[in-house]
Amino acid sequence: MRRRAIAALLLVLSVAMLTLYFRETAGGAVHRVQETSLTVISPLQRGAARAIKPFRDAWHWVGDLFHAKSENADLKQEIAKLQLDDARYLTIQQENDQLRALLAIKRGHIFANGTNDGLRLIPARVIARSTNVWYSTVTIDVGRSAGVAVYDAVVNGEGLVGRVTAVTDNACQVTLITDQQSFVDAMVLPGGGQGLVAGSVTGDLTLQYVDKSQVVKVGQDVVTSGMRDSIFVRGIPIGVVTGVAQQDVELYQSISIRPLVDFHKLDFVMVVHK
Repeated sequence: MRRRAIAALLLVLSVAMLTLYFRETAGGAVHRVQETSLTVISPLQRGAARAIKPFRDAWHWVGDLFHAKSENADLKQEIAKLQLDDARYLTIQQENDQLRALLAIKRGHIFANGTNDGLRLIPARVIARSTNVWYSTVTIDVGRSAGVAVYDAVVNGEGLVGRVTAVTDNACQVTLITDQQSFVDAMVLPGGGQGLVAGSVTGDLTLQYVDKSQVVKVGQDVVTSGMRDSIFVRGIPIGVVTGVAQQDVELYQSISIRPLVDFHKLDFVMVVHK
């Protein structure tokens, strides 16, 4: 009995050892097959990778190109929006500056004598301009219904703009001081030399009929003189002297003036009704 037990134990151990041996042998075979496969396939894989790399790179380049174009279009739209916002801001800022200047007129700050007592000031907006190269007229959005009359002076926060030359119920035409048919009685400050400010076909201003005995210098101010029967009240700024010339054969000085009003940026004005 004892011998049988020992024999059975030896048989079990033999089977276990044989099983372990075959497992190791099979595993080694599998490993050898895997190594052989890698040896054969690896060069093929490397060759295939090299062959398809240009196509893969080209595909990525096309994708990046379309992405860059999309970003470029988005950036252009953003820039256009910023430019539009900036233009709107500048327009609002300019209008605000002009409205503040009109408020200053209401307080009497545009007239050399510092007062607008006895005057009716009617605010208006420019709605049309003359089509010639040198602005000579503008149309504003007030008329008879607002109390505007022909020959009323028109000013803005910088100085004299012109005079009303035609009126309807709700609009009127203003002839600018730069028009060749415009003449404004004026005087130089300080000093008081008097003459007429005349426009021209080129839009330049000159102060005419100033006697040679009057000393006029570059940089002096020119304002309306407000002489009797003048359509302009006294003391409205017109411009600044930029040149003075005298000739022996002439009776009067030749005086050039730069207007204070920027007629290219004329949006808001005030009609001065006496």
